[in-house]
Amino acid sequence: MHRSARLITILFVLATLFAMPHIPTAAAQGEPFAFFPQTGHNIGMEVKRFFDANGGIDVFGLPLTEVIVDSSGMQVQYFERARFELRPNNSAGPTLSLSRLGAMITAGRTEPAFNWLAASPDPSRTFFPESGHTLGGAFGWYWQSRGGLPVYGYPISEEFEEWNPEDGQVYLVQYFERARFEYHPEYAGTAYEVQLGMLGKQWLAGDPLAVAATAPATPMVLLGEATTGFSSSASERITNITRATEMITGYVVPQGVEFSFVNVGDFSEANGFVDGYAIVGGRLEKVIGGGLCQVSTTLFRAVSNAGLQITRRVGHSHIVNFYENILGFDATIYTPTTDFRWRNDSPATVYVIGTVNRNTSRLTFQIWGNSDGRRVTYDGPHTKNWTKPGAPVWQYDKTLPKGAVRQLVHGRSGVDVNYYRIITFPDGTVRRTNYVTRYTPWEDFYIYGPGVTPPDGAVVIPPRS
Repeated sequence: MHRSARLITILFVLATLFAMPHIPTAAAQGEPFAFFPQTGHNIGMEVKRFFDANGGIDVFGLPLTEVIVDSSGMQVQYFERARFELRPNNSAGPTLSLSRLGAMITAGRTEPAFNWLAASPDPSRTFFPESGHTLGGAFGWYWQSRGGLPVYGYPISEEFEEWNPEDGQVYLVQYFERARFEYHPEYAGTAYEVQLGMLGKQWLAGDPLAVAATAPATPMVLLGEATTGFSSSASERITNITRATEMITGYVVPQGVEFSFVNVGDFSEANGFVDGYAIVGGRLEKVIGGGLCQVSTTLFRAVSNAGLQITRRVGHSHIVNFYENILGFDATIYTPTTDFRWRNDSPATVYVIGTVNRNTSRLTFQIWGNSDGRRVTYDGPHTKNWTKPGAPVWQYDKTLPKGAVRQLVHGRSGVDVNYYRIITFPDGTVRRTNYVTRYTPWEDFYIYGPGVTPPDGAVVIPPRS
């Protein structure tokens, strides 16, 4: 080849490469969060997992907001080409789906391309009776290879030419429930021959709350964490701790939103919870979900350490061995009447990550978000009015073997506790919270089987039902 011809070829290739759409690279898959400096926004947890698994930036574009509560009251996160919807209060744990932006944006359009078809006029195209439209060619290949029905939904139009407000050009397009496909002949033969329209950006423009949320954030940082142990717990209690943590991990709490433990989901046998011991009416009783207080206490400590606003916290009625490393720093939960609640008063969305390590018998919660520089310190615990426990309590349990005795509670004193949290903000403002707890004395508690006589001086209570 002549030297000048080679030079022209090289210049043409370089020009083609530089003309390609610039697709920045997201953070490594498997990490819980990714920050995109191009727009100044984060994606995390369930959103990031779905984003990574279904094409990333090529399919969804860059994030335009953090997770927010939109004008309809729904938790959403906007991307250039899509909008993710989060549903935190689900029995299986937080879930998400993609908004039907294609259907929402084209609602009411009557052009021939949107007319419902009874069958495909072209046997080479796939017909979808569910939506009355067909799919084929480059759009069909893209749909099949880049996510299909779960990502884009059914076709809701045929192919037709449409003016694109983003660049003022006319493209061959086809609408789907959640997307608009655009054919770009200038990239024929490349991965960008078919591109998705900017439906997320288009829909965002009509939501003032979303527009305000486009202001750049900062990368996610660890705001606070806490760990408690459960080495002496029965298997039933560990099952409940694990199940509740599974339901909470990945929880997203947008700015200004209040988290309610009771409203996390269904803490029932049908949802995987089992009988476990819990304090009920001052006694240790078996109830469905026994052990939830370990989860609520650990989460409370993490939220408190993050400096977030605690809106409802009830201490335990007795000192519990799992938490007495810091007196007055626990939060009981008893659905549906006794709740633990907190509000995200930080600058942006926060994420909750919970892990259960059965090998080390440790439960950990972490709170991730954007820091505004607040610092948390504690004063205490300060104790007074110590009261010794009374006579031991014995209770018959017919399910125990003959002659069996089990001590479920080792008696401990009662005490009044004040534990102060001090939050110092960058401007010097100080917020002080007093966690007040009144622990009543707790007697030694035994259960016994057939053939056992409680000792003299014991308080014998009615048998277990």
